[in-house]
Amino acid sequence: MRHQINISIASKADTRKESATLSFHFEGQTKDVVLDVNATTLLKVSRAVPDLAQDFLCIASCVYAADKAIPRDGAEDRWTRYLGIEIPVEHVDIWAAVADELSDCVGFLTGDRWEISFRHGEKRLVQKKPRKRRARFKRATGKAVCLFSGGLDSFIGAVNWMTEKPSEKLLLVGHYDGDVSGPSSDQKALQNILQQSFAGCFEFAQTRIGLSSGGMDTNYRSRSLLFISLGCYFAEILGQDVPVLIPENGPIALNFPLTAARRGSCSTRTVHPRFLTALNEILECVGMRNPVLNPYELKTKGEMVAECRDQNILKSAYALTRSCSKFGRKGHWINRKSLSVKTPLGCGICIPCLFRRASLHACGFDSEVYGIPIESITDLSGAAKADLLALIAFLRRNDSDREIAAGLLGNGLLPVENLSDYVDLVKRMRSEVLVWLKASASGYLKNEVSTC
Repeated sequence: MRHQINISIASKADTRKESATLSFHFEGQTKDVVLDVNATTLLKVSRAVPDLAQDFLCIASCVYAADKAIPRDGAEDRWTRYLGIEIPVEHVDIWAAVADELSDCVGFLTGDRWEISFRHGEKRLVQKKPRKRRARFKRATGKAVCLFSGGLDSFIGAVNWMTEKPSEKLLLVGHYDGDVSGPSSDQKALQNILQQSFAGCFEFAQTRIGLSSGGMDTNYRSRSLLFISLGCYFAEILGQDVPVLIPENGPIALNFPLTAARRGSCSTRTVHPRFLTALNEILECVGMRNPVLNPYELKTKGEMVAECRDQNILKSAYALTRSCSKFGRKGHWINRKSLSVKTPLGCGICIPCLFRRASLHACGFDSEVYGIPIESITDLSGAAKADLLALIAFLRRNDSDREIAAGLLGNGLLPVENLSDYVDLVKRMRSEVLVWLKASASGYLKNEVSTC
């Protein structure tokens, strides 16, 4: 079934949010689905408004809204949707020339079939409200833009840049969705920590983008496209060739399929090299000259922790970061706020939580409270433990280099010249996780990996 999403733009902009009001209409819709963009937070950082990057932000916001609004359970396989969307932009011809490539790129990211087209928008997304007196704003400055999610990797990426390049200001860009608790406060708490050690070395721009109403899908596969577009928004203001950095450890970026069954809906591709390569090619084609880069694509999470340039600030702040991909699903947790002194910031058994614990173990930081600690696990039954079960299966299988390479290529094309580096990365990740499990897991889990 093909879902056609039509977008209408209200004649009057939302002056409170300083943005155009975009509404989404599609068959089966039961209530209005309205894009929630608080452009005022963008304009507080810089009154300058980019051109092509503003189009890109509108495109990514519309993709994110459609991705959230249309449920997957109506698809034949209960996952892959066929989505047609016509997006209002300023430079129709420029974006129409890459419509097919963009559709394929977004499809790889979300696991759907997209048919993206463009029309001229009656209003642009960012709508500065008239001011009686001209407020004096300092133009945003920086040598690079760094996406700042509130996670451990992005925090390390920011610390490393400012430690290594104290004279080159960094612009940290945060995003949060009004429907998702956590990211906004996480980012602000970490910004305060950085301010204590790196005052004057960075600026922080945080923006709310989501849906004012509606929203059925909670996988958020398209969030990375939206996050990147926010980074590009500021990078274009800062200047040509200013990079947009996405600090993400290589194993999570590659998301090696731990079992054959995990190549579909379980294979998130938010920072996958194929996605970033395709996106960079599209952005260059339309004339955007700000490369999107992952400086840590060949580092494990443990290597990122161990090689952080300021271990003292990392030690003081790592517990404020959040890595869990299933934080909102607490029904099966053993530890909850009412039962523990500390509030768990993660489930403890999703892949990001497992990699986090393994990465912190070597540095002696693995002392956090989790919803389901692996120290207490006595079986691998139940849907909640699917990630852990897949990880144990991968560890016990002990794939050869050829088998790892085949798994990587099956999850998305990679440059052949770098394939051996990616294979070695997966092997180092395996070793990192094994060392941690054999030292910290329950007796049951230690027995499961005893022959690995």
